[in-house]
Amino acid sequence: MMSKSTKAIIVLGLSIGTVAAHAGSPDGMSVAAIGSTAAAPFTAAVTRFFSDYKRDGISCGDDALRIERIYTTGLPRQITSELALAAAGDRARHKKLAKILTSYRGDSLDHGFDAVLAYDVKDGQLRLYGISGSLHQDVLESHLSVEAAQDQQKFNIAACKVLASLPVLVTP
Repeated sequence: MMSKSTKAIIVLGLSIGTVAAHAGSPDGMSVAAIGSTAAAPFTAAVTRFFSDYKRDGISCGDDALRIERIYTTGLPRQITSELALAAAGDRARHKKLAKILTSYRGDSLDHGFDAVLAYDVKDGQLRLYGISGSLHQDVLESHLSVEAAQDQQKFNIAACKVLASLPVLVTP
C-alpha cells in the first residue's frame, strides 16, 4: 500500500510532465530579425548566424539555443525596425509588438513569432536586442563595436547572448 506522500509525489510528477509536454513549439523559436537602415550591412551577418547555427551549432554557454527559423524578409508590414527598436526601451511599444508577433499567422508560421532580433548601429556600436513575444520576459541587449561585429564569430556570440534565454512560446 502506498503512503499519501508517495501518491502526492507521483501525482505532482505526472502533472509537471504533462505541463512540460504541452509547452512551446517542439521545433524551437521562430524569430523575426529586423534592423535599422544604419544596420543594413549586418543583415548578411544575421543570415550567416542562422546558417552557422543550423550547420555546426553555436555554443551559448549554459543556455541552449533553440531556433527553428529566422525571418529576415517577408515580415508582416506592422513589424518595423522603428517599432522593434522602440519596444526595446518602452513597455507600451513592447506590448504592441508582442501582440503583432504572437497573433501573426502565415503559410509557414501557424503559431506566430516567438521573438524579434532587432539591431541598430549607434555611436559606433552594433546594438542587438532580443525581444520576446511574452511581456513577462525582459528585453535582452548586447553591444559590440562595429569593427568587432565584422568578425562573424564575435557577432554570433553577441546574437547568442540576446537569443539563447528567450523562451519558445506556448502554441495557442
